[in-house]
Amino acid sequence: MIRVSNLSLFFFLFFYFPANAHYYSESFSKWDINHDQVSGNFNVLEIEATRVLQIEKYQELALQNNLSEKMVFKNYLDDHILVRSQGKNCTLIESSKFTSSKIGFLNIEMNFQCPSNKNIQIINNALFDLVQSHVHISRVYENNEILIEKALFYNDQTIVIENNKIDLEFQFFKNFYNFLKTGISHILNGFDHLLFIIGLLILTQSLRNLLLIITGFTIGHSTTLTLAALQIMVPNSILIESMIGFTIMFIGAEYLIQKTNKYLVVNAFFFLLIISLLISKIILNIDIPLFAMLGLLIFSIGYFALHRSLRRKDSLLIIITILFGLIHGFGFGSYLVTTGINSTNLVTALLGFNLGVEIGQILFVLCLLTIIAVFYQFGFLKIINFLKNSAFILVVSMGFFWFVQRLVS
Repeated sequence: MIRVSNLSLFFFLFFYFPANAHYYSESFSKWDINHDQVSGNFNVLEIEATRVLQIEKYQELALQNNLSEKMVFKNYLDDHILVRSQGKNCTLIESSKFTSSKIGFLNIEMNFQCPSNKNIQIINNALFDLVQSHVHISRVYENNEILIEKALFYNDQTIVIENNKIDLEFQFFKNFYNFLKTGISHILNGFDHLLFIIGLLILTQSLRNLLLIITGFTIGHSTTLTLAALQIMVPNSILIESMIGFTIMFIGAEYLIQKTNKYLVVNAFFFLLIISLLISKIILNIDIPLFAMLGLLIFSIGYFALHRSLRRKDSLLIIITILFGLIHGFGFGSYLVTTGINSTNLVTALLGFNLGVEIGQILFVLCLLTIIAVFYQFGFLKIINFLKNSAFILVVSMGFFWFVQRLVS
């Protein structure tokens, strides 16, 4: 039985856990080399750009010159991106400028004049000084032909462009390795996806069922990751991120039913939650999709009605995991699309990123299973039970928070 005292953990997590499931920041850039000129396009979420206001220098710049957050970030970018050629700094031809971009993103163009087009280095220090887990995906072209593709991290912020062309086979494996690292980093820093996996772990009673469930989740998210990356299906990214929060909360609700058999309480919770959101839509004029909310309500009540009538519920859990995997896959695919994949790197991107996600997922599950096995070995059954109940509080509270926060933002 889940103790009432654990509710304190709910409130602590609700108010103090980071609002962004992917707490680390991500940015992207595309560079073109044309003789001795190097042009770049830097792309980042607007909300990520506001991080620079944590730095006193840029706080003062904003106040003294009455600058918007976007303009402050542009100044920050000018200070933190450097292009060099043959050991000499290239000159920023003119101040960087904003170009058209997707809603919620900033796209900044920069043009450099270099002494020559030999031994070019692009040094990107932007955002790494604010968030050490920052990941930057960069791609460099010359004459519309890709020269190099690289993921930059805190301990590696430099792109070196070799003058001699790299053979295609070596470039394939290099690109594959970069996307593999990106996939591993993305899943291990994606707190929402990891919480979903934790929810599956506390629900599962045997290793066999766990393997089946994880396989189902993999099939689901691999399918929609590919569809989204190929842009065969282009989902509403905001709604998908909110739905990911819903899937996490839903798994937590199923654990509550497993422990208490209180179907009425769970159904009442989902009914009141959806109705409250729809009332908020009317009163506060919030852009909440009506049919999507009604669909979630019908799905939740119908699922738990079916759940209650079945004796063996393992198969139902596998099916729901595949369905929820489809939703998480759209989240992975949306991220991969923002890295700017194209026909020249499509295969390496899909293979490398997808495999990286799977490796990261397996590492996370193995780590948790090892901890649980050690506790079982020493007979710490009360600690295991406490950890499961605490994980339930974490899964439900954060799933609820991400579902509502992303939906109304």
